[in-house]
Amino acid sequence: MKILLYCKNTQAHQRALEIALEQAKAFNASVDLVSCVSEKDKMPLEVFEKAESKLQEYVDQVFTPASVPCRTKVLVSAFTTGEELVKYAEANKIDTLIMSIQKRSRLGKMFFGSNTQFILLEAPCKVITTT
Repeated sequence: MKILLYCKNTQAHQRALEIALEQAKAFNASVDLVSCVSEKDKMPLEVFEKAESKLQEYVDQVFTPASVPCRTKVLVSAFTTGEELVKYAEANKIDTLIMSIQKRSRLGKMFFGSNTQFILLEAPCKVITTT
């Protein structure tokens, strides 16, 4: 079994991390820790390195001590985060995608779009969300 954990730097992400670890232990699964960086970022190399460093920190502090196989990937793309995660899940035959979400009003979703909605509708696998 393969789990994809989308890493964001939010408080809710901590709960997603815990769920991914629980699922990996329960189902003897491997975890892909994925972060997304937009090509539009002004300093992509610095942003990329920071994201990569944070992912490695999760591996060292959470997954390695628990003996859970884990690999990291920073996706750099012009696509939306939702599109990039769905493509990654398809290409890597992911069984479960775990991510934290933000609660927004309907009006907020209309103006800012919703990667979460896209992922929920288009993902080729089970999706677990947490707030």
